[in-house]
Amino acid sequence: MFDTSYQSPWRGSIVMAPSGRYLDQTPRRERAAFRPSIGSSTSEELPPDLNIMEGLVEAPLTNIPVPSLDPDQEDIRVTQCTYIGSYNWLKGESPAILVPGSPPLWQNRPVPYTIPPDTGVHYSDQNGYRMPGVVLLPLIEAVNKVKKTPFEWTSVDIVTDRNNLRKLTRWAGGGEVRDFRIDLQLAGKKTVLMNRWEKRNREMFNGRTYGFSFEKASTNYAPECKDSAGHHRIVTYELRGLKMVVRFEVDAAIPPPAKYPRRSISSMDELTKSMNQIALSRPASRSGKLQIFEGGSQVSPTAVVELTTRSQSTLKTYGFDWKEAYPQLFFSQTAHHFLAIHNRGRFVDIQKRKLSSEELRAVEDDSQVELKKVRMALDLIKEVVIEHGLEGRISLVCLGGELKVYKRSSNESCLPDQTMKFFEA
Repeated sequence: MFDTSYQSPWRGSIVMAPSGRYLDQTPRRERAAFRPSIGSSTSEELPPDLNIMEGLVEAPLTNIPVPSLDPDQEDIRVTQCTYIGSYNWLKGESPAILVPGSPPLWQNRPVPYTIPPDTGVHYSDQNGYRMPGVVLLPLIEAVNKVKKTPFEWTSVDIVTDRNNLRKLTRWAGGGEVRDFRIDLQLAGKKTVLMNRWEKRNREMFNGRTYGFSFEKASTNYAPECKDSAGHHRIVTYELRGLKMVVRFEVDAAIPPPAKYPRRSISSMDELTKSMNQIALSRPASRSGKLQIFEGGSQVSPTAVVELTTRSQSTLKTYGFDWKEAYPQLFFSQTAHHFLAIHNRGRFVDIQKRKLSSEELRAVEDDSQVELKKVRMALDLIKEVVIEHGLEGRISLVCLGGELKVYKRSSNESCLPDQTMKFFEA
């Protein structure tokens, strides 16, 4: 979730710990939808941005052009979308996740209400910040722990964050596009691991936006997830012949209807505190440097919400850019989109839409050119990764709208050796 009132409208059981190798690199950043604060001080100095060409051999291996469309090409739809895992990052210095975790719950506060602006440092890519060099490891571990039967990793074509797909969609659109990089590696015989790369993983906010504050004022974590710092969800689906595994961050979830009479808050808080002390006294398992705890509850796909904030003046001047926003919903199949409208922090309206609505179906139809090009580009990317084999370490870099493939100078793997074995037949 992100507020563009200031910016341009474009914009359980013990398991053996894998013997992983970790890259020593400064963390990076994320989407146009940021997440919970990790500090309130506006005086903290963040590290300098990484150079997008850091660790890459200078000469490109090949170019990937924006695909040309076949007029008879069928529309791109997401089919057989299934939830396979989720987790919450836990507050603290050491990387730890709560599986399956739960998203913060939407409180449905009546408008109007006024909130303070965003200040301090916030995560832009928490996975990259907490697990540099192995950004996909929490995804793999969460799926393996949530699934009652082993997940068939060997059947997957692409494992990625939604953010990478959004970047490729902007590139495929042919307009002005921000420079980006995606690190690639082959796992098993056919699985492409798309590792998100960001020049920074945290952002400093100085009181000109309201997105974080709106989320904090409008949602609450369930008591068993109160020490959380962001919820991530993993789904698998078919994208016209490609089997995808996609991770994305969840802003909120619509709470289920109450089934039982409400008990006293004090007694429930005491019970929850006692349960948390037992549940979090030791990790359910460890994976390399990542600690994994059990807790939370799975959320229905029909309850997941994407929150977006806009100022009244921005909407009046520019309207809402669904071409930019829709891929965020499409590539995660997020069921609800809430657009919260404010005037200098006084929220006066919340427009609620469903992904299945006629309005958003029309947006999907209108986005088919970009979606078809992205789907074709994924085939090209997969071909290049398979061509370079298991030892290949390559990266996609988009500079000035041109997408090129570069070799990485390091031979480090993006996942521990034991985790990579899940993709072997």
